[in-house]
Amino acid sequence: MTGGQNIIEVRDIYKSFGKKEATVKALQGVSLSIRNGELAAIMGKSGSGKSTLLNILGGMMSMDSGSYLYHGKSINFNRQRELTRFRRDEIGFVVQYFALVEDLNIFQNVALPLRYQGYHKKEIRNLVTHALHELGIEDKAKAYPNELSGGQQQRAAIARAVVKQPSVILADEPTGALDEATGESVIEIFQKMNQNGKTVIIVTHDAKVAGQCQRTIQMKDGRVTEDGLFQMGGIGS
Repeated sequence: MTGGQNIIEVRDIYKSFGKKEATVKALQGVSLSIRNGELAAIMGKSGSGKSTLLNILGGMMSMDSGSYLYHGKSINFNRQRELTRFRRDEIGFVVQYFALVEDLNIFQNVALPLRYQGYHKKEIRNLVTHALHELGIEDKAKAYPNELSGGQQQRAAIARAVVKQPSVILADEPTGALDEATGESVIEIFQKMNQNGKTVIIVTHDAKVAGQCQRTIQMKDGRVTEDGLFQMGGIGS
C-alpha cells in the first residue's frame, strides 16, 4: 500500500563519529523520501550507514547537518521534549535481538510503552491483549522471554513496537537472529501491517527480505547508490 504524500523527507544528511584521524563518516549527503503507507527496505553491507540512517529517522540519534521533515514539519533534534514526543507518538522500533526485559513477562514487556505514556490499566490490558492476538502470541502473555523461541520473542518485540499505534515502524535487521522460515513469517507480519496502513522501513543485508518490500534503497559508504522505486513505476523520491 502506498500513499501519495511523503511522510518522511531527509535532505543532505551528514553524520560522523570520532575525531581527527579516528573519524568515521557514517552518512555523506543522504537524501530520500518515504511515502505514507510505503514498505521500504534499506540495504547495504555492514558499515554502509543504513542503521545510522534508521536511528536518525527514528529520532534516536542526531545528525551533524541536513534537514529532516516529518509530514512536512521540520524535526528539531535540539528540542528534547519535542523529540521525545515524536519518538513516543509516531515511531515504533524493532531491533535484531528483541531487547525484551528478561525479568518481565511478555504482557508486561509489551505494556511498557503504554505505561510510560500514562495509559490507564484497563486501556493497557485491552491494547496489549489486542497486540498479542494480532501477533499470534496471546497464549504467551504470562511467559517470560527465555521461555519463548526466537520467532516468538521477535513477535513480542513487534507487539511492543506497535501497541501504541505508531504511524511509522522502523525495523533494524528484524530477521537477523532468526532461521529462514521464521524470518519469512516475521516479514509477512510487516507486510500485513503495511497493508493496514502503516509505513514500514526495514534495514537488512538480506536480498530475500528486501525482495518482499515494495522498494529497495541501496546504501554504500554512507551514500544512497540506488533506489529501486524508480524501477517499479517511476515514482521518484
